Amino acid sequence: ADAVERFRAAGIDVLGVAGGDGTTHVVLTAFARAYGGAPLPALLPLRCGAMNTVARGHRVKGTPERLLERVLARRAAGLALRTVDRDLLEVTPDADAPTYGFIFGTGGVVTFLEAYEASGSPSPARGAWLVARAVGSAFTGGRFARALGAKQQLVVTSDGEVWPDERYFTFLCGSTPEIGFGVRAFARCDEQPGFFHAVGIFGGLRRLTLALPGLRRGHPWRRRLAVDEVARDVLIEGEPIRFTVDGDLYAARRSVRVRTGPAVRIVLP
Repeated sequence: ADAVERFRAAGIDVLGVAGGDGTTHVVLTAFARAYGGAPLPALLPLRCGAMNTVARGHRVKGTPERLLERVLARRAAGLALRTVDRDLLEVTPDADAPTYGFIFGTGGVVTFLEAYEASGSPSPARGAWLVARAVGSAFTGGRFARALGAKQQLVVTSDGEVWPDERYFTFLCGSTPEIGFGVRAFARCDEQPGFFHAVGIFGGLRRLTLALPGLRRGHPWRRRLAVDEVARDVLIEGEPIRFTVDGDLYAARRSVRVRTGPAVRIVLP
């Protein structure tokens, strides 16, 4: 908190975060709470973490040192930085304080992340191995697939409209196109300014596995697999709800509200 106040007093215009998605989510939460309605500094993700989904989704490549060098060189030369505008998600469990990030998920996504963390060596290679294990398990009816595909009854209200009564095995929201491994789960996130892409998947893990190649190419969600729309305010009710924000794990007793949060510019070195 002291560092955030010092940075704010200094009027910084670019915030470089040495970490992955989880670290960036924690830092952005601290900044969003401290800044209130004031504009946030631009975000430079330096790709130091086990998960760098947001950086990869915006084609931010290179070592942390090289990324920083490129930005400093452009500033020294008086060149404008290349940026893309995104809205953060404001995620509020029950009546607790909100947290901020780019990707929200429940159910199977949480189960996958728990297995990822339990491996003891989280890394992109470990994540890819778990994806392959999930795909194989989906077609053999294995234990991992049954855990990932377990469904939960959720009541979803999006901008005042109640979604069809469904049992979802995962419910997702994103303000950045990719959810990981090149899968463009939130291809509609740019459809309307100030909106994010909400997706409720009910069609089963095997059907999702078959849809992954198309989703990687940005194809729309099929109605037999999921219901989706762009939204500004989604209320998810169920007991209890385990969820993730940018790879960090949380739980709510009764409900989680996801709303469009403050805007942030992501620097593209």
